[in-house]
Amino acid sequence: MAELKPTPGFAARRYLTLWAVALLLLSSGCTSLGPRAVKWERTPYNLAIQETQDTQLLLNLVRLKYRDTPVFLELDSIASQFTFQSSLGNGDSALAEVSDGSVVWKPGLNVTFSNQPTITYAPLQGEKFAQLLLSQLKIENVMLFYRSGWPLKRILNLCVQKLNRVENAVRAAGPTPGRTPKYEDFAGVVELMTGLNQRGYLDLVYETPPKTGETPRIAMHINREALDFPETRQLCKRLGLAPGKIHYPVTYQVVEDPEKGELDHLEVETRSVLGTLFFLSQGVEAPAIDVEAGRVTVTRTETGEVLDWRKVVSQLRIQSSPSRPADAAASVWYRGSWFFIEDTDLSSKSTFALLTQLVALQSGEVTRLAPVLTLPVGR
Repeated sequence: MAELKPTPGFAARRYLTLWAVALLLLSSGCTSLGPRAVKWERTPYNLAIQETQDTQLLLNLVRLKYRDTPVFLELDSIASQFTFQSSLGNGDSALAEVSDGSVVWKPGLNVTFSNQPTITYAPLQGEKFAQLLLSQLKIENVMLFYRSGWPLKRILNLCVQKLNRVENAVRAAGPTPGRTPKYEDFAGVVELMTGLNQRGYLDLVYETPPKTGETPRIAMHINREALDFPETRQLCKRLGLAPGKIHYPVTYQVVEDPEKGELDHLEVETRSVLGTLFFLSQGVEAPAIDVEAGRVTVTRTETGEVLDWRKVVSQLRIQSSPSRPADAAASVWYRGSWFFIEDTDLSSKSTFALLTQLVALQSGEVTRLAPVLTLPVGR
């Protein structure tokens, strides 16, 4: 059988065929670059945004503990531009001689891939944002959180500072007070309400309006079978409610009547967003060196003892450490210390998540100023 030998020019044709295939693959790869870029970049951006938002909120809580000014810098937009370029080299250096004596063009392949994100920041400030920070939370928004599944106890402790005449650490909704605020009676009321709520005997509902055309109103509903429960009678007594009713409409303001000691409605005085931030900032555990130096206010009880704020703000604990915590859900370096929320502290993480939604809901109504900082990254 005759031996097959490569004919002159076979190597050249082979090189041209291989490069034609390579170019075909490159051109087909360009069409799938967009979807691949989304897979590569979307999750890292998502994680970075979530982590920095948590860090900023934690930082502002710590600032309020030290009576420093909070600042909210929102990530307004991210525009990421991907470029892909490929080229084949040319010239004398691209000529090569192969084994059969043929001289072929041996092109050089150049491939360039780059990502140039542009990040825009915008501050939340100005008169409108200040008004929203200082305005009381709308009862409808509080109801929205409750109907979406958040526990009644956490919502009441976080968002409400007064039920009828019962106070929930009202003086803690500002800079740290020197004396213990009133909170024990409110804590007792919340325990009674949540106990009945968890057993299905108490609920916050939308009540059918008495007149056609009126919007539904929010009311506290108590099941008839629970009217004679000791917990129900105690709840009515502590809140000053007229007993025996199954509906107590929720209002913003108590209509004082000196001749009527019992109320037929439930006043819910909500906190402002800033008041909620101040309240939760009391749970920041400042380093002993800062306490001794007078950088934070020390709150004392009626007997002169130092108040343990964990008794008042039990829903959120922010610890401090001179070294970076190994296992933290959120952490920030400030004033020479690390402040953090432990990753295993599920109660604090839940409260922090609810606070994040409250701030987002309130700041979402603000018309942002012109961006103050636009960063073209990687240029």
